[in-house]
Amino acid sequence: MISWADDYSIHQTTTYVRVPSTSDRNFYDRFWYNGYQTDGEVMFGCAFGRYPNRFVVDAHFTVVLDGVQHSLHASGPAPLDPTDTTVGPIRLDIAQPMRAHRFRADGASHGVACDLTFQARTGSIDEGRDHSGPHGQTVIDSTRFMQYGTWQGWIEVDGRRVEIRSDRCQGLRDKSWGVRPIAEQSAAAIGAGSVFWMNVVLQLEDDFSVARTAQDAHGRPRTLAGYYAPLYAASGEVPIGEQQLRHMTTWEFELDFLDDSRRITGGRYRFCWPDGSETQIDGRPLGTFWYAGLGYEHPRWHHGLDHGGLVVEREDWSVAEVDLSRPDRQFMCHVMEYCMGGTVIGSGHTEQLFLGPYSPYGWGDVYASS
Repeated sequence: MISWADDYSIHQTTTYVRVPSTSDRNFYDRFWYNGYQTDGEVMFGCAFGRYPNRFVVDAHFTVVLDGVQHSLHASGPAPLDPTDTTVGPIRLDIAQPMRAHRFRADGASHGVACDLTFQARTGSIDEGRDHSGPHGQTVIDSTRFMQYGTWQGWIEVDGRRVEIRSDRCQGLRDKSWGVRPIAEQSAAAIGAGSVFWMNVVLQLEDDFSVARTAQDAHGRPRTLAGYYAPLYAASGEVPIGEQQLRHMTTWEFELDFLDDSRRITGGRYRFCWPDGSETQIDGRPLGTFWYAGLGYEHPRWHHGLDHGGLVVEREDWSVAEVDLSRPDRQFMCHVMEYCMGGTVIGSGHTEQLFLGPYSPYGWGDVYASS
């Protein structure tokens, strides 16, 4: 069946725009966002996913206020219009592609609401295509770009409204699409073996940098990359596709952990640049929230699960009482303060997903404390 999108010259196959070129049930098209005040007092995340070969869409909003993480989950049948990004009380609007997005949740039924606008401060950064899998098989075949920016609007939980100001609230978004394990095939559901993945994001005055690594059980990098991107004063100046990235030659890290756990409590990072210079930075978390609130590795709300129609649920937990042995509590985000020589020089966040054996830290189990 056609949709209005078919009236544009954007087709890549002989079928409708809304139909993927593959029948793989793991095909997805997903928006993801995080945001936080730089003091760590408010942290939140937003997501919307479309899974056309499962005929499902889902969306999530999660926020930490006063030590409690509140999450709103929604899932329903995928509309025929591929540009319809609404699920129950949650709606995403692309106000200006690559520059401004608006995310809203109606709290009338469940007490969690928001009206938030993301304004880009960097160009969209193409992270390329990931085509990987064991023994020559394809498990992941996806493309992603990401973008840093600021947030403006409000969040409300059970009648308490918090204003979000762009001079105090920053964050990241990414858009990805393709094939990867979702729903009943998620890492937590099937047991992913060893995963050591970390993403370090920094805003240091007028600089924006990302350093990322994915390593095997012996600490050998599958990915070890980083770059600097310029910041723009207004979203209207942001290019569609950033062309001025400055790539690191390599980077190194040392991490501290909460006793008897894998939860990061601090880090030291050394970034090496093509001209031979180095940047050495210390980081410490100001607050933490869990991506289970956005469905990641969640036993009930992982991405792409079919709930048999429109279903909306609220979930709450105390961040001080999180059970770090649970599979769905391994993917977390720390709002960070960064220092150089004892002086605070910026803020940002660190994302971590550590599963299974990892010999550099002596870890041998799957999820929990070592």
